[in-house]
Amino acid sequence: MPLAAYCFLRAVGKGSYGEVSLARHRQDRKQYVIKKLNLRSASSRERRAAEQEAQLLSQLRHPNIVTYRESWQGDDGHLYIVMGFCEGGDLYHKLKEQKGKLLPENRVVEWFVQIAMALQYLHEKHILHRDLKTQNIFLTRTNIIKVGDLGIARVLENQYDMASTLIGTPYYMSPELFSNKPYNYKSDVWALGCCVYEMATLKHAFNAKDMNSLAYRIIEGKLPPMPKDYSPQLVEIIQTMLSKKPEERPSVKSILRQPYIKQQIALFLEATKAALSIPESIRSESQQCVKFLLGKKMFLDKSGSN
Repeated sequence: MPLAAYCFLRAVGKGSYGEVSLARHRQDRKQYVIKKLNLRSASSRERRAAEQEAQLLSQLRHPNIVTYRESWQGDDGHLYIVMGFCEGGDLYHKLKEQKGKLLPENRVVEWFVQIAMALQYLHEKHILHRDLKTQNIFLTRTNIIKVGDLGIARVLENQYDMASTLIGTPYYMSPELFSNKPYNYKSDVWALGCCVYEMATLKHAFNAKDMNSLAYRIIEGKLPPMPKDYSPQLVEIIQTMLSKKPEERPSVKSILRQPYIKQQIALFLEATKAALSIPESIRSESQQCVKFLLGKKMFLDKSGSN
């Protein structure tokens, strides 16, 4: 039985139809997160989401997406999904630890770029995340971003298909979702904008006491003022990602090609390549990102063309 290969360490979390545990593989001694999902008590929708997450993860290979090890369905009616463990926790709690002290811009952009690269990879494979939020973005011990929780992602037949199911976390839901309009990749861009706004301000871009008030604020699309500690370039990018009309939001690909972002990527590359004195086990995480970036000609192109 595959489960016997793991030594249970501690519970990490519990949801409506499953639980998450930290475990160590008895052979390679590495720590992993094991999602145990009760398919018997789950609704058909939850069951499909769990099975889809396992299937999707097994097909994805990207330095900024949670690594997949294996999955299986046990005789006990549970689906087990084994994934890489992110020692740094999730981005939501990382931001809470700031206790109101704003992050330096280079850190915000460094994380922003990595989340965007993960999203671009998904979009190139015609996968829409549909639940991007700071609680679903994880960090390794070296602050490498890992996007996770693909349970409600949807594979689109092509980039012009529109998903119409109302799914997502309210704080990060786009105006078209609240208006019951069809949506596509631009809803992920909106959620990305919400995440970057949260990184820059340590607050939700849109907040309210109840769902109706939240929906009104999001549909209105009026952003509170950005802090003056950040450059006009970063503020402008956040504002365009949070445009009310989906067609006015940039694609993730065009975001990554903007001169300001490419300049920040170059700085990140130099800083990461210079950090050669740290242990190999830690350095490899950063090197994966560097190799991926260097493999993308668009990041090395000096022009900012789309």
